[in-house]
Amino acid sequence: MGWEYFFISRTNEMNLNLLKCVSTALLVLTLFSSNFAQNKVTVDPTTQRFLGNKTTRFDRDKYLQAHVWFGDKNDPEFESFKKQYNINSEYQGSRRFWGPMNMTKKGNIPKVKNKYNGEREVKPYTVVTGRATDLFYDRKVDYTEVDITSYTKKVAAYVASSFQKEWEEMPGIYEPYNEPFVHASDLYPGKRNREKTDIAIQKISSSLSELGKAIHAVPELKEMKVAGYASAWPEFEHNNFEVWDQRFKQFIDIAGSDMDIFSVHLYDGKGLNNSGGRRSGSNAEAILDMIEAYSFIKLGEIKPIAITEYGRLVDDQPNWKPKSGLSNYHPIENAQAVRSQIHLSMQFMERGDNIVTTTPFSTGKEDPTKKYSKAGLWTKNDKDEWELTSRKYFFETWKTVKGKRVNIASENVDIQVQAFVNGKQLYVILNNLSEETQSIPLAIEGDQDFKNIMVKRIKTYVNKMPKMVKKTLKSAPSSMDIEYGETIVLTYNYNHKIETPQKEYRTKYYASEYLKPIKSNKKNSFEFASVTAGTKGNVTLRLGIGRDKGKSLQPIVLLNGQQVKLPNDSVRGYDQHNRKKFFGVLEIPVPHSLIKNGKNEVSVTFQDEGGHISSMILQVISDKKPSNKKVN
Repeated sequence: MGWEYFFISRTNEMNLNLLKCVSTALLVLTLFSSNFAQNKVTVDPTTQRFLGNKTTRFDRDKYLQAHVWFGDKNDPEFESFKKQYNINSEYQGSRRFWGPMNMTKKGNIPKVKNKYNGEREVKPYTVVTGRATDLFYDRKVDYTEVDITSYTKKVAAYVASSFQKEWEEMPGIYEPYNEPFVHASDLYPGKRNREKTDIAIQKISSSLSELGKAIHAVPELKEMKVAGYASAWPEFEHNNFEVWDQRFKQFIDIAGSDMDIFSVHLYDGKGLNNSGGRRSGSNAEAILDMIEAYSFIKLGEIKPIAITEYGRLVDDQPNWKPKSGLSNYHPIENAQAVRSQIHLSMQFMERGDNIVTTTPFSTGKEDPTKKYSKAGLWTKNDKDEWELTSRKYFFETWKTVKGKRVNIASENVDIQVQAFVNGKQLYVILNNLSEETQSIPLAIEGDQDFKNIMVKRIKTYVNKMPKMVKKTLKSAPSSMDIEYGETIVLTYNYNHKIETPQKEYRTKYYASEYLKPIKSNKKNSFEFASVTAGTKGNVTLRLGIGRDKGKSLQPIVLLNGQQVKLPNDSVRGYDQHNRKKFFGVLEIPVPHSLIKNGKNEVSVTFQDEGGHISSMILQVISDKKPSNKKVN
């Protein structure tokens, strides 16, 4: 009886342990399946997607650019590059430091020659820029104490007249100064002085206002838009948003109404962007949202934005100095920018209705001993011949992509997505902002009448050269693994033309307030007027936050009195661990049933104190075209 009892007991114990193991395995599998499902990307190629009322096509000229200028020069490598990557044959470059203000020397304003009559035609997407010291030219003068309003107006009138009557290469965008506020101390002699710097910023902003007014007064220049202020170091959150108040806000207050476009530079990498911090992801979203939010509040409209430089600040080579004769080009260091350029360009494409141009900072043909050879699109090989660097992979990503936007949705905020339809082709682009490899379930709705699926993977590594892999599949993949910094382009070749009978419209509504301090357990309320809800769709609250590290990013959010459940991760990209403060957008999905036509109210409450809500935007994707252009 003892052995029988022992046997039965051991059997029961083994069965119990087995049951525990099975239960644990099922739990792990359930958790894995749940996380796997939360990463799902769904594409509906039959629903055409609009950003705002009109923007639907993939504008290749807007995005496939470089920080070069070849002009009318017939450069064989440049022409070959354009053909290889399907870039507009008329493309001559994007941005150059040469404009009428360069013709003024030491206060002398030249006479304008009458070479052209009538309305001037411009080269779309091209930018002419300069430096504030073109106007404030005398380094011995303290311009913070000298009134040069009269001279500024004369120079502004000359610039407008020169563009109207004699300037040959007419830009689509005139951006008078490049990054002027970080060089504001050039306007006065001696050491940097905070009070004088603030006055210098006001003087620069006033001059931009005068330039805008002068150009807008000439009907023949109506196609050329004025942009400012080419902001460098948009670390708005620094010192409780002092940088915002002193720079971009002050610029908008003084010159905003005289600008057609606001321009800004966004970079990952070292330098003034903290120690290797990244703007790609939630930080870039917060910067751009804040500019748009204040534009709406101050000016009653959302001014378009030009990204006239972006990418990654790559390091100089050890021991390199100007005129040292040493090379400042390293292939792996050069390649690091590809990852950042693709990350950021995907973000800009999602803002295509309000972004007018984007120029990745990949430079032209510079000898390897020159400073910006490190950022070159070309370099010299061992045979002293020009060849493309790894920066070519940015253009390889978008080489064949074209067409109109169609519905695509990612459940994972770290997986950036775009989808386009052109004839029999569906292009799906996936990009991973997460530092971890992600497993992505991928579902294409509708018929599966594919001829084949072409897959192109571009991987940019931290310590080795990028890698591109291509393959062709006979059937659609149900899931994809995607590494950090990897981009996957899938081309679904259908056997028939893809029709898009359904439409959807993405609209952003801006609150009437912004930059509100966060107090412990104190409700911050926001109102949105004239919302078009539609009958179905998706809703996202875009909550801009600037807070010290360690502060909560999980507030209590109510929409029209109903509490919104926050996702585990609402921060696009990495957690900003190597930045001094967190400044980013929380992207909070909301049930469509919670919004209504007309006025909507949102309240946000944090349990801990400190920081600011920098912006609040209600994003609605619905089946109904928005009627109020002012908030679109």
